[in-house]
Amino acid sequence: RTFSWKFDNYRRVVSPQGWDPDERGDLWSRITCPTLLVRGTESWAGDPERDGSIDAFQNALAVNVESAGHRVHRDRLDEFLETVQEFLDDRSSS
Repeated sequence: RTFSWKFDNYRRVVSPQGWDPDERGDLWSRITCPTLLVRGTESWAGDPERDGSIDAFQNALAVNVESAGHRVHRDRLDEFLETVQEFLDDRSSS
């Protein structure tokens, strides 16, 4: 058995006019399911709690993983899987 990374090339397409923060917040505010935001502390991406972007979500939890970059699942797989499993377990017991 072998495994390899797969991704959608269209996901990499960036709109030439950019992504307006108000539009992004409006889109995120429509997400009603529990949402887990996982961020590596070494990532270029901002901390959603510190920059306020988590506030756009109705029901989100932000988790920072130490010593991980933007691809937490690659840098700290065991911790990433544990974090996701806990999140799912907590929601399934509610």
